[in-house]
Amino acid sequence: MTIPKQVQNDYKRWYHFLEQEVQFSLSDSEKHTKEHCARVLLFALLIADKMDLSQKERETLCAAAVFHDSRRQNDWLDVDHGQRAADYYRDYCQTNSLSFDNRVYLVMAFHDRDDVLGEAALTEQKSGILLYHIFKDADALDRFRLGPNGLDIRYLRTAEGKSLYRYAEQFERGDANA
Repeated sequence: MTIPKQVQNDYKRWYHFLEQEVQFSLSDSEKHTKEHCARVLLFALLIADKMDLSQKERETLCAAAVFHDSRRQNDWLDVDHGQRAADYYRDYCQTNSLSFDNRVYLVMAFHDRDDVLGEAALTEQKSGILLYHIFKDADALDRFRLGPNGLDIRYLRTAEGKSLYRYAEQFERGDANA
């Protein structure tokens, strides 16, 4: 499968970062792997491209994508894995060269929670709610890995996310080329 040219550079840079820098607590996961995070990264970049977001906003989405499931303890209902991943991200930034962004922290911390909670946490952050919605859509677009009925399009929050529904389905089957 081909990574679309318009997101290729950012994707490759962050994919390398994911592979080299991000450690996962649940190393034997079947569902929440680095490959899952890489697909969320791709979908987030594609949505950001469709919305013509700034590079800073794209970087926020990329950082959230590569860290978001890194602190899962199981593949099922693991409430608080978002908070644990956000804390890992914060700690990583304190000891490495990645700059901390509170929007990344909050998007991750609330990505496994109800939208009402996530939106309330991000109301003070410039572009925070939009980035939260984009990220939740990008994560949801990878639900096809759970089976052909893994994603209900009605749960996608953005028009741009909805426009990638078929692409995500084809991507899972290995048919997506751009």
